[in-house]
Amino acid sequence: MNISIREISQSEYQSLTTNWEKKLPLWLSPKLITCYQDKKCLVAYRGNYPVGVWVVPMERKIARRRFRHFPYASPFLLEQDNLKRREVVYGLLKHLIENCAEINLPFDPDFTDLAPVQGLGAFVEWRHTHLLKNPLEYQKMPSRLRNHIKNAQKLVRIVSGFDQDQFNFEAAIKGVEEERQARKENAVNLLNNHQAIIFSALKNKNLCGGIFISFDSDNAYLMHSWQTKSTPRGTMSALIYEGVNWILTEKLLRQFDFEGSLFQQIDYYYSGFNAEIRPYGHVFWNKEKDRLFAMVEKSINIPGRLF
Repeated sequence: MNISIREISQSEYQSLTTNWEKKLPLWLSPKLITCYQDKKCLVAYRGNYPVGVWVVPMERKIARRRFRHFPYASPFLLEQDNLKRREVVYGLLKHLIENCAEINLPFDPDFTDLAPVQGLGAFVEWRHTHLLKNPLEYQKMPSRLRNHIKNAQKLVRIVSGFDQDQFNFEAAIKGVEEERQARKENAVNLLNNHQAIIFSALKNKNLCGGIFISFDSDNAYLMHSWQTKSTPRGTMSALIYEGVNWILTEKLLRQFDFEGSLFQQIDYYYSGFNAEIRPYGHVFWNKEKDRLFAMVEKSINIPGRLF
């Protein structure tokens, strides 16, 4: 296996990926990784040729997202052959394991080369998301969802745009002030780089709800949403209906990712859209087995995950 791994600077990463930047998912875009205060920019080489890249968010010696800027944090591979891809993943993971104390990262649902990860002693927890590849057809939707959308369409007007003032980030983003500010800055950066759109609901000309959708050249992601207690019933469903169909019929992207949820109530709601339920791997690793088991147990007991 002739794979070598190099850790490079952010500016070197930007230069390296110039020719295939449009192929990269959001979390690997050189314009967007500025959201990570600390990170490792890893490049896998086969001889002198780059065959994979991975921008790993770091918090001290731990490979994890300090704040949830993006839904996933997986590598991007340039190899097509399965065995060669396996070698690249092995090289990247081995390098990271040798240079950190812990890994806690979600890999995207299209990233299926996870066997080497498990082979290096990591635990891969299977979570899931909901993916739509075809526009939503109103008449084919469940009657309850149709009724909700119909009710909202009578009471609110839905508009779309790119003005950050048309989205209530304070209502949409939870957490401590530092996290809220960091995630808002990331969202604004997405808007400024033309990689996000806002769908807003207006009741009597006043904002009463909205969704924030980010996208790369292939996928769209439902990143943020908000509504008030007085928002008319069905408004969120109507917003998602409009957003999904804009992404798939006007933007012509491959798929819309609801981002899934570990919370049973939210996951139940997403299931009503009859999207494809797709598993994705969340990788846990720690050099101390007791700590690894504690990480898995903590994941199992995330509030809202259990019935």
